[in-house]
Amino acid sequence: MLGYYYALLHKKQEELRRLTECQGSLSEKQGQFNENEHKCLEPELTTTTWFGTLATSFDDIREVGIHSSYLEITGAQFSAVFSAISAKITSLLAEIESIKQTIANLEAEEAREREAASK
Repeated sequence: MLGYYYALLHKKQEELRRLTECQGSLSEKQGQFNENEHKCLEPELTTTTWFGTLATSFDDIREVGIHSSYLEITGAQFSAVFSAISAKITSLLAEIESIKQTIANLEAEEAREREAASK
């Protein structure tokens, strides 16, 4: 019985380690994503590079279609993912503590049984 709980504890600790690692990696990616926001609007269109109705339409597509979506990703979508990961980490921490308590109870019970058997 104890073996099962030790294996379960190890599994949950590994899940926690992976989620924490993922959270750090995702945070790094968010930073890179934020650093590259300006690239959505490059190259800048001027009267010497490209102008007219097609240039205006292109600029509108870049601003509304690309840049606003990019901002949605860097804001709400990253926040939602971080919240989900944090919630799962909290849940795993609670599970780990529960498993540790179960292991402690089982070990104490075994110790009592050994002590009773030796008398």
